[in-house]
Amino acid sequence: MDFLEQSSHFKSADDCYELADGVKIPCLGFGTWKVFDEDGGAAVIKEAISSGYRHFDAAAFYRSEKSVGQAVKESGIPRDQFFITSKIWKDDLTPELARKSLQRTLDDLKTDYVDLLLIHWPRSSRRDMNWQEKLTELWGEFQQFKQQGLVREIGTANFLPHHFACLKGERPAVNQIEFHIGYEQTEALQYCREHGILVEGWAALGRAELLTHFQIKAIAMAHGITPAQLCLKFCLQKGVLPLVKSADAQRMRSNRDLFSFTLTANEMHVLSSLGQIAWSGEHPDTAIPFDR
Repeated sequence: MDFLEQSSHFKSADDCYELADGVKIPCLGFGTWKVFDEDGGAAVIKEAISSGYRHFDAAAFYRSEKSVGQAVKESGIPRDQFFITSKIWKDDLTPELARKSLQRTLDDLKTDYVDLLLIHWPRSSRRDMNWQEKLTELWGEFQQFKQQGLVREIGTANFLPHHFACLKGERPAVNQIEFHIGYEQTEALQYCREHGILVEGWAALGRAELLTHFQIKAIAMAHGITPAQLCLKFCLQKGVLPLVKSADAQRMRSNRDLFSFTLTANEMHVLSSLGQIAWSGEHPDTAIPFDR
């Protein structure tokens, strides 16, 4: 699948990437990290729905799935108009624990399926010496989830090329990785392109660090756009699906307005030449978050 070619034809945030088996996924996703259920997260999701978002990226670890489920149910919009992603956390990388986690997710989301289920991290810690065997077994269970209709697509998150060798059978539809100006993960992106795996980019704004970078601000000003719009468009012009989050209604809408401008080849080159900036410091082998 040529996702770079697909992205060149997008005219709105409602346009979709088409995955290998024909499933369509909206080209811009709303992230739900730190949209906590206990902190009124449903109000944020409801505002995002009102702003036009239909693609929501959740995870068992985020504590956001009840908020997503409530907001989707109360929207009155049919479930099949939404694309909802969840993830199995790194401490649940066995078939039994993953199935229990998925069932909790379905209960919290108030749905009988998720559109995309990802393995959140390829290994639980730096000391996890059996991660290859666990991934092989878990991926077999993921394929069972799909055959049973519990998920429409299966994929990975934070996988580098060497992690994919453990996955037998169906190839992942998506690999969600940290991807943004200043941290493009070129080798992982190229591997996914060569194997028909769509890359989703988390931290597409570099945790807001990119929004104050002088060169990003200068290029954005030349186009009459915000630095956030520039960062998201950069991802799309790389054939990557960006994930973005805001609790502000105006910024939610602005972040969807990405199709009235195009970054030139020279501007893309300048942005790709800025060096490493805004990296989270997380790495799936050596700096795993919440490593125990």
